[in-house]
Amino acid sequence: MIAAAALIACAPAVDGPAERQRARDVEDGARLRAQVAALPGVDRVEVILARPARDPLAPPHLAAPRHVVSVVAIVDDRADRDAVASSTAKLARSLAPAAEPTIVVEVGAIRPELARVGPFEVAASSRRALQGTLVALLALVVGAAGLVVFRRRQRRGNRAQ
Repeated sequence: MIAAAALIACAPAVDGPAERQRARDVEDGARLRAQVAALPGVDRVEVILARPARDPLAPPHLAAPRHVVSVVAIVDDRADRDAVASSTAKLARSLAPAAEPTIVVEVGAIRPELARVGPFEVAASSRRALQGTLVALLALVVGAAGLVVFRRRQRRGNRAQ
């Protein structure tokens, strides 16, 4: 009896159709999340994808379970919300053609206005501060170089005497 219990306890778990479908839904949901997140202006994305497997023992006249695709995309204030929504709908329909996706696109981030200062790209409000810092650093480097030159000339002058 103990040997039978040990054999049963050590038996490998076998996933059924529902578990395999759930695993595919998780993978496809992650893929959809990555694709939507790559759209211009998208800040954050959440995806729920559920395509239940049809029960093979269910009567044939019973309707197939409904597929669910829900996507919430948080975009910045300059993003084209309609373009993000239509692209997301196309991507969602490619994964679950039987589903009517629920897509919500909301503004949740403000894209900062950027300014270029030399090789740097900073927020426009920080432009003057960065310029001042760069000028101060340049003056410091020039001053340090002048000090080195002055000291070397002093040493040469002392050696000549």
